[in-house]
Amino acid sequence: MRNFFLFIPALLLAVCTSSCYKDPDTIIENIGRVDTLYVQTHDTIFQQVTDTLTLNQFADTVTTFILIRHAETTNVGTNPSLSVAGQARVTGLVRLLKNVSLKGVYTTNYARTMQTAQPVATDKAVSMQTYDPLEPNGLADNLLATYHGEAVLVVGHSNTIPPLLNTLTGTNDYANIPDDQYDNLYVVTVFKKGLATVVHLKYGE
Repeated sequence: MRNFFLFIPALLLAVCTSSCYKDPDTIIENIGRVDTLYVQTHDTIFQQVTDTLTLNQFADTVTTFILIRHAETTNVGTNPSLSVAGQARVTGLVRLLKNVSLKGVYTTNYARTMQTAQPVATDKAVSMQTYDPLEPNGLADNLLATYHGEAVLVVGHSNTIPPLLNTLTGTNDYANIPDDQYDNLYVVTVFKKGLATVVHLKYGE
């Protein structure tokens, strides 16, 4: 079992004043079967010890977005379902988010995204909501107003999660996710739209 602490106070320099805001930093770490992530909104601390992700928020002005692409698909038909590998990844996602107090789960209206999101929504006893992936600004505004100070999961696609990331961070830093990558998970701490920090994680086997 790995157990380590990584202190990255630079991530939160942005909250001092808007005039000293810097482009969001991105940290990439692997989350395996024995990993836990703790995110605090003062000095951010990462500790890998079990197999769940916990978000500890100390400011009710911060909204947390957890953004992922759908899991692996069968590639059969125009609206493919999840493959066996994709279903296994979703099982890991449910375990990973076990300790996260999610208040909302949002997905596009496709089998692959809904099948990725539904087990999490069921585990959290929240209703799964659909959204228009081509309207990242409207989605960001809606979720920031609805889940102010809380956490929400958004499941999308290789070409729709990056635009939402860019909207939340006020940058153009995020390009489309490669077609063969299904393990990206972004924890976005949003102070207001256009002012956010991002922790980029890899999850699953």
